[in-house]
Amino acid sequence: LALLVGVVALSVNAFQLPSSAGLGHRPSLRAPVSGVSRPQVWTLAGSISQHDSPPKQLPKLPTTFHALRADAVGSSFRDVATIKEEPMPEPGEGEVLVKVRFAGINGGCETFRSRGEAGFEGNKNKPDGFHLGAEGAGTVVRTGPGVEKFSVGEDVLFIGGAFAEYAIVNSATLIKVKEASKEAVGLRVSATTSWGAVFSSGQASKGKVVLVTAGAGAAGSFAVQFAKQAGCTVVATTSSQAKAVALCKLGCDHIINYKTRDVDEVLKDKFPDGVDVVIEHVGGKMLQTAINNCKEGGKVVIVGYISQYPHNAESERDGTLLEVSEMMWTRETREINGVTVTGAIYQGMEDIAKGRNKVRCFQTHANQCT
Repeated sequence: LALLVGVVALSVNAFQLPSSAGLGHRPSLRAPVSGVSRPQVWTLAGSISQHDSPPKQLPKLPTTFHALRADAVGSSFRDVATIKEEPMPEPGEGEVLVKVRFAGINGGCETFRSRGEAGFEGNKNKPDGFHLGAEGAGTVVRTGPGVEKFSVGEDVLFIGGAFAEYAIVNSATLIKVKEASKEAVGLRVSATTSWGAVFSSGQASKGKVVLVTAGAGAAGSFAVQFAKQAGCTVVATTSSQAKAVALCKLGCDHIINYKTRDVDEVLKDKFPDGVDVVIEHVGGKMLQTAINNCKEGGKVVIVGYISQYPHNAESERDGTLLEVSEMMWTRETREINGVTVTGAIYQGMEDIAKGRNKVRCFQTHANQCT
């Protein structure tokens, strides 16, 4: 999986985990012996409890670990990122400690996180700094008090602090998976976002025409697959022949290279009545083109606006940053010329839970998870 959102190029020196970051041993449980009293065992909460069988041996952890973090916000990821050695933490109420196996590079999230902008403005008020890394896959090695749905040894996908050997994570944000693999790591942010955009907000269904801008990016490639599996006619924009080939392999029906073709002209020629749903990642002129070519009653779901992200030089930013940014980060919805344009990816908590379940399914049964 390409783990870059849209066409972001994030210039960062590779952060290689030391060899000590390998997975810990997962011992098997022994059956209880008949006639032997149940052992008393100290739990992570510090109290004594009774168990029907001997407890699973916890993997031994080092006293410190390495992480990429920022001491304060700055102009870019490169400007703030430093490697730190930190003491091994203990998970608190509702938290787990995850041993990181793979981390996804989400250029948009890391840009805003490092600058303390948009959804990450709280980073400006953190005197001790903050960890970097949007999404990761790893193995639970410790659970805090109140954690019931996850156990030591289980593989999970998580959000936050992924550029590290270990991460403390809120268990409510975890997704359990069969294996913490490099293929799975993109599911936590990119796939869950795309599923919500396509089905929760976009309401895509069989027979509809779905346009995905920046279709070869991480979120875009998932959107293409989800829409295609639902029986939609899928159109995608991209910027190169290589990306067009990749989209073709994903089953995309119509591919528009915006470097060589006029997107507006192609859409008006192929779909004179307009498309039903747009999953939009680019912003600026592309967003306006998408709205202009969406039929009355159709939906445009704003997932990103990469042409207007702050890593672009001021003179190169495509369109007006403020309006699209506010719509996305505040989940605002507007009616524009009969088209619903929204920054809300999901329409409710029920859909969020459903999306997580579908994404977990996607890892094992990719063709059965719409």
